[in-house]
Amino acid sequence: MNDAADDAGTDELGWLLPGHRAAPAEALRRIQVLCVAWPDLHAAMFAVLATHQELPRDMLAAAIKQFRPDLEPYTREDVVGLLTALWNGGRSGFDAVLRTRANAPKKVGGFSWVKE
Repeated sequence: MNDAADDAGTDELGWLLPGHRAAPAEALRRIQVLCVAWPDLHAAMFAVLATHQELPRDMLAAAIKQFRPDLEPYTREDVVGLLTALWNGGRSGFDAVLRTRANAPKKVGGFSWVKE
C-alpha cells in the first residue's frame, strides 16, 4: 500500500487508536450503531467495550442501556458488572454475572442432569 492509502485508513479508523478522545455525541452514535448491529447481548457489549476503552465503564453502561431493550430490568451498576465480567472473564464470566443478577431472566426447561 502507498502512504496515501495508509493515511486514509488511519483517518477512517482514527477513533479506534489509543488516546483518541471522541466527542460524546460521536461516541454515543457509534455505540448505538454497535448495539443495534449485534443482536446478541454479549457480542454487542463486547464490541462496544473493545472499541470504546477510553470511556469509563459507568458511562458505557448508561449508553448501552439506552440502546439495548434487553437490559431494561438491570441497573446501571449491573451493566457495569457485566462489562467488568466481560473484560475479565470472557463469555463464561459474563454469563456467570448475568445469572446472578436479581432481575435476570430465568432459564426455562433445560436438562435435569445438568447443574448450573
